Amino acid sequence: MIPFGPIDSRYKIVPKIKGRLLNFLSGKTYKYQYDLALAQRMAAIIDTKIQAAKPDAVLASLMSPEVAHLKSEIPLYLTTDATFPLLNEVYGSHRDLHPKSIQEATYLERAAFEKATKLILPLQWLADSAMKDYDVPAKKIEVIPYGPNLDLEQSEREIEKLIENRTEDKILKLLFVGVRWEEKGGPFAVRVLKELLKKGVDTELEIVGCYPELAEQPEEVKVLGFLDKENEEEATQLYQLYSDASFFIMPTKAECVGMSFIEAASFGLPAIGTKVGGVPEAILHKETGFLLGANATPEEVAEWIISNLKDEEAYRSLSKNTYMRYKNQMNWKLWGERVRGYRKQVNRIYADITSIQERLRSSRCSSCRKK
Repeated sequence: MIPFGPIDSRYKIVPKIKGRLLNFLSGKTYKYQYDLALAQRMAAIIDTKIQAAKPDAVLASLMSPEVAHLKSEIPLYLTTDATFPLLNEVYGSHRDLHPKSIQEATYLERAAFEKATKLILPLQWLADSAMKDYDVPAKKIEVIPYGPNLDLEQSEREIEKLIENRTEDKILKLLFVGVRWEEKGGPFAVRVLKELLKKGVDTELEIVGCYPELAEQPEEVKVLGFLDKENEEEATQLYQLYSDASFFIMPTKAECVGMSFIEAASFGLPAIGTKVGGVPEAILHKETGFLLGANATPEEVAEWIISNLKDEEAYRSLSKNTYMRYKNQMNWKLWGERVRGYRKQVNRIYADITSIQERLRSSRCSSCRKK
């Protein structure tokens, strides 16, 4: 494997300045990353790298604008964690964009999807958008779930030990991991904690990723702030939190892939999330966790948690289901194996086509010589 990144261009300064100007004049955000001229320059840089390296195939991750104008005919595998129409639908940050940004982003994403030999998406939700919003044929799409963004890999025996320790713990530990407190549903998680305490359950809520300002912070709320996975000590602390927690809770208002839920699953940790974006594909309701509907209440969630605590076998089953879903579907080893399998298929087809083209050219040249 030959890494081509990072792909950068000094030209970025031009669309950045243009974006500030458009923002000043219109009050709307211009995303310079979708600038058409920048996309063309980025594609030219990648084409140069392809010509020099001569790879059998190219795998591009989260690079739809950069590959939209590629000239190379090398098989291109494109993976992304969202489509632009879904970003517009789910995230508030994409709802106040300058019309030019929307036009350019849509154009570039459509061009990138058309250019791709295979579109490899982690969610059926994204595949449905690609087919509906860009008319991408289903046969061109492969849905392969992502794995967790963690370096730690644990065995089934180690997970069983974690589950055993959780069932013996006298304190129920809820773990919240999210940078944007409000958007990720932090206040609702605090309300669930208070409901559990009201029902007589010794509970703690551990918050990672942010420092929320709580008007009334119960002593059972532990704010740990941001933990850097690239820092060995902080990564170890995060792994321990996932190991010790009883439930992962992130009742988010906006989510695409839901990587934190996948991380929790790698620890056999049942999760509580909401029916938004890609979360319903990360959590199976009452099989690997609990999905909140639009009108769900903290009391409803607390009662579900308590029912699993009272029934030890139900909690064990929930935890094991969670880990087995990670092991059988949501991990990078499987992702890599499946992508390599599709690459081999496509490369064989590409080689056959190239061979046919060569024979046709040879045949035409032979005919010309005879004349």
